[in-house]
Amino acid sequence: MRSPHQRLWRQLLVVIVSAIVIRGVVVWLRFDSLQADPDAYRVIAESLAQTGTYGLMGESGEATPTAFRPPLYPWLLSWLVTPEGMLSLGAVACLHVLLGTLTTAMTWDIARRWWSGRVAWFAAGLVAVDPMLLWQSTLVMTETLATALAVMVWWWWVARLNPKPIDQCFDDGTPANACDVSAGRPMMDAVVFGCLLSATILCRPTFLVWAVMLLPAMLLVGPTCVIRRTVRVGVAALIVVAAVGMWTLRNWNELGHPVWATTHGGYTLLLANNDSFYDYLETDSNVMPWNRKPWDPSEFFATYEARQRGDDEVSDDRVAYEMAKETIAGRPALFVWSSLVRAARLWHPFPARTSDRSAKVVYTVGFYQTAMLLLALIGVGKHWRKWLQPNAWPAIALVIALTGVHSVYWSNARMRSPAIPLLAIAAACVAAQATSSCRRLRSY
Repeated sequence: MRSPHQRLWRQLLVVIVSAIVIRGVVVWLRFDSLQADPDAYRVIAESLAQTGTYGLMGESGEATPTAFRPPLYPWLLSWLVTPEGMLSLGAVACLHVLLGTLTTAMTWDIARRWWSGRVAWFAAGLVAVDPMLLWQSTLVMTETLATALAVMVWWWWVARLNPKPIDQCFDDGTPANACDVSAGRPMMDAVVFGCLLSATILCRPTFLVWAVMLLPAMLLVGPTCVIRRTVRVGVAALIVVAAVGMWTLRNWNELGHPVWATTHGGYTLLLANNDSFYDYLETDSNVMPWNRKPWDPSEFFATYEARQRGDDEVSDDRVAYEMAKETIAGRPALFVWSSLVRAARLWHPFPARTSDRSAKVVYTVGFYQTAMLLLALIGVGKHWRKWLQPNAWPAIALVIALTGVHSVYWSNARMRSPAIPLLAIAAACVAAQATSSCRRLRSY
């Protein structure tokens, strides 16, 4: 007879193998998509691997330092560059499959610890087959890494910073002596948590808002001693400040400016707040979401190319910020409306209909995401007391942070990818309860 721990490892192995198969098949079928480099991550990675400089390779073979993109993802990719100086697509595919599997396994374990084994299986299944996460895993972009890191932060919070008491470890009848939760080492847990938060910020600067919301909340969880809690918050905060500070100092040294995030923020703000987009919002007709006509940015691109450029990428980014601020100041009512539109599009279940996106894809993704969002809302509403507990705060804070940032800066549905695991857990609560009720009815 297997012990409870053996059963747990067996279940985890099933989750891991299933996730590898699903992610692996999708990445293999869309392997050619990895050749695209829409955000220049490949270029920076290859430059870093060949020259040791985080920058863009010029025709002379020398790299010009840049802060156009956050450093973590290109740094990881640089380890996958071949001796010939080319990024290995096979290695990238394996990395994304590994990150996707990690996301699925962590989601399963969060739900298992916080809810029950039944909820864990449903949550892991929803994450494993989520079309948005599957699609993003076939692109050289940060969503796959960002989602994995966000889940790791939440998992560390649930498993180490605020673990369940041993007599409440399982809700599904598993004996208490099978609980694998330990008190841990508070200071070491704080160090790891600070490192994980730092990694998320260096992957996507949006996560800095999330970190600011999580660090003070650490005072409310963990050891009963207030002094220990305070020191733990200080340790984690210092690590985050040090990580962001080192990136800032690097940029100050290489670019002559203390850039803490990227030199891409101005463009992103301008993309979300320009006259062409505002005009589109004024004239956009109310059509069904699956037939929504996307904004044509060609006019914006023409205006952006004709702008007065700065002397370097930092000053050029400042020019973009000023252009966006001018648009906002000149049309404040449209800014308010556009903020609501951007927040809505962040959580919009249906992707926009484009020339390279078939109606079948739009309907499949849209209806799947609609079902998940509805179930998640029902799950949170039905179990609202559970979602007021400390273990829910990283998930709630992530929703607030993503919505707040992307209601001002440019947004689309893929940018909510890091929140999909929490949606899956909320939806799984309803799905697991429904199947349990059906089983009880059949037993009568």
